[in-house]
Amino acid sequence: MIRLLCAVAILSTTVYRGEGPPLEGATVVIELNRVDAVGVDVPIPPDAELIDAKERIVTPGLIDPASRLGLDEVTMEPTSVEGTAGSSHDPVRAALQVWDTFNPASALFPVARQGGLTSAVVVPKGGLVSGQSAWVDLVEEMPVRQSPVALHVSLKGLGKEPGARARAFLRLREVLEDTRLFGGNRGPYIARRLRELSVSASDLEVLGRALERELLVVIEVDRASDIRTTLELIRDHRLRAVLLGVIEGWVVADEIARAGVPVLVNPLENLPATFSTLRARDDNAVRLYEAGVTVAFTGRGGSRLAPRLRQLAGNAVAQGFPYDAAIAAITKVPADIFGMIDAGSIRPGSLANIVVWNGDPLELTSWPVKLFVRGEAMPLRSRQDLLIERYGP
Repeated sequence: MIRLLCAVAILSTTVYRGEGPPLEGATVVIELNRVDAVGVDVPIPPDAELIDAKERIVTPGLIDPASRLGLDEVTMEPTSVEGTAGSSHDPVRAALQVWDTFNPASALFPVARQGGLTSAVVVPKGGLVSGQSAWVDLVEEMPVRQSPVALHVSLKGLGKEPGARARAFLRLREVLEDTRLFGGNRGPYIARRLRELSVSASDLEVLGRALERELLVVIEVDRASDIRTTLELIRDHRLRAVLLGVIEGWVVADEIARAGVPVLVNPLENLPATFSTLRARDDNAVRLYEAGVTVAFTGRGGSRLAPRLRQLAGNAVAQGFPYDAAIAAITKVPADIFGMIDAGSIRPGSLANIVVWNGDPLELTSWPVKLFVRGEAMPLRSRQDLLIERYGP
């Protein structure tokens, strides 16, 4: 049974606040759904529930900034896959909203919480302009905190035939030019006195918000040469952008850093799987970070990778990524990238999305012993646990 307490005090613990070194022997006080205090010798409300976390580690709840949680239930069953318009639809579907079909009762939510996840950016997939994402917290009631948070573009190529990548860039430039034309000619467009545009009015409205920098644009791209072209496109259209994937990002890390564009990286995408990723390597994230790029980690869309987000960060640490920065890359950094100023950290006033771990959160042998989402203590049992309890030996 989930209970919302007036106050909770997590005592005598190591606290990673989402940035900087940890606090040792600290206490975290939660009042309703917010962090009230964090530090050594902070006052504790007399009615607070006390949680002895000595020899435990506390972190902000983990955040996957490019997830399919609540959208892909069984990927091989088409009727359980949402947040997409399908391959037969127009590849430009900027008006698509993932929160329309997002399922907060997904059986994968408890599994993700068992991996320390408390929030995610749930993203659309398919096409060239895939649609708009939403920020969700892993609760069943009113999980969507903000929508939209970004518009998503995929430059991995539309199809596998020759020239797919070139056509993707060509179409995207055409779409952006049509959006600019539409922005100054809405009246003539509605009156059908403007030339035929390649995109619907509803899509153009959303794309216009991206060109006005009101809406963040997440662009999925892997090959180094494509990243360079994407950076030019971002500069030419003054987009507020983030790069997703960037498997060959280390090749152009200095250029990404100079452009000031953050990246969302899966540290385990470290082998050449296609001709777009021939220069994949296991220290890609480290090289990007050392070049001065803002780096956050993601399972890159896979709903079943959500519980392993911390292991992705652990693999980056094994390649030389600083430990404190790795914790930040799955907590505060993604929150900052998407403008969620009260998420991803443990400080007075921040939302109480908090995990208490029984050991190093980046180790396989550790797991959450307490998890709070919006100040609510969440059950750490999944459907798999219930099946084992019922049918196991």
